[in-house]
Amino acid sequence: MSLDELTSSEAVVEALRQCDVVDLDASVPGFGPTRDYVLEFDGKYYHPGQIASVAYGVQHPDRGALPAAEFNRTTVEVAEHLERLDFTITTTVKLRPPKVGDEHPHRTAIYNVYGGNKFAGIVRFPRETVVNAFSDEKGPYSDEPPNLVAPFEYRGEGQTGKQRLDAPGNKMLEEARRGRRAVRYWYRPLGGVFRFVTWVAVLNRAQVWSPDRNGKLRLEYTFQMMAVPSPDVDTWSSDVQSLIDDQEITDTSPPEPPVRNASKKARQKTYQEYLQDIGDPPNADDEESGPTKRSRNHYRRSVKSRQAVLVRANDECENDRCTGMPGDTKPDGTAILEVDHIDDRALGGSDHPTAMIALCPNCHATKTHGSNRVAFKKHLRARLAALHH
Repeated sequence: MSLDELTSSEAVVEALRQCDVVDLDASVPGFGPTRDYVLEFDGKYYHPGQIASVAYGVQHPDRGALPAAEFNRTTVEVAEHLERLDFTITTTVKLRPPKVGDEHPHRTAIYNVYGGNKFAGIVRFPRETVVNAFSDEKGPYSDEPPNLVAPFEYRGEGQTGKQRLDAPGNKMLEEARRGRRAVRYWYRPLGGVFRFVTWVAVLNRAQVWSPDRNGKLRLEYTFQMMAVPSPDVDTWSSDVQSLIDDQEITDTSPPEPPVRNASKKARQKTYQEYLQDIGDPPNADDEESGPTKRSRNHYRRSVKSRQAVLVRANDECENDRCTGMPGDTKPDGTAILEVDHIDDRALGGSDHPTAMIALCPNCHATKTHGSNRVAFKKHLRARLAALHH
């Protein structure tokens, strides 16, 4: 018994008469959820596997229906077989595309609705060109939480060894960057559910050093993203449009961070290597350019500048008046620090380590919202001058 022996279109039509129309939210006994593909006939929808099974029995009455366990095929193979018999196959994502705000308890639930791959962090749903990026706060990657008003970073695919740009997920995001195509961004906070938070534009990419799941440093790709209102590029703001670097990028590895508990001298050496790689800060009278169109692998909100500051900070808040760091750490074991610009970028602050400081969440909040924030910022400028020199 084999699906290849189903060759009669008339048998499929008879199976359609015998089977019930499917509910896209329900499972068909013996065949599971109606995901990935559905057979469309006379404006109604049917489970392809069920139809193929019954149709086989119609064509071969002496053998009976083909048991679901005998298919030994993926859903796409069943769908393609029915298409070769001139039947229309569509996808659940086409019939009911995800909407911003949609929630699902876990990846399996999303898979049961749309199909595709329930494990990879960067996927396309069946027969769709749109890319989906999934971020889980308790996952293995150092993604930044999604931000609806400012750029944020999303780590590439690959949990061990140096990440490759030709890995399927990284290739999808790179194509979205080059083609200015929006990506669906799904996020699950700690203890929460997966939510389609926003559409995002992929602004740029860079390489960063980060520990893999075995704690070994390796190069990862970080993709800079920014929320956009829709997949329609015409709805994207001029700010987003100006930040996108859609040119060819040549990867240049940043300096390797010093080992944990390295000496002050070793960390200072690495910090100087970063400064040499980044270059001099802009002159006060110069306007910083938009996203670089040269073959560089950093962008206006420079990943290298941020990493340089973290090397300089050595897992400690750089505010010498800090009243206490968080007792917890990030999943990779490093301190919870937020790299901040002394003067906001929107107000002309430079994206250079000489104008950036690493603060614990409490000190960062005090700098941003405190009643004495003007005086505090003045103190941090003096502190930063001492740190840099």
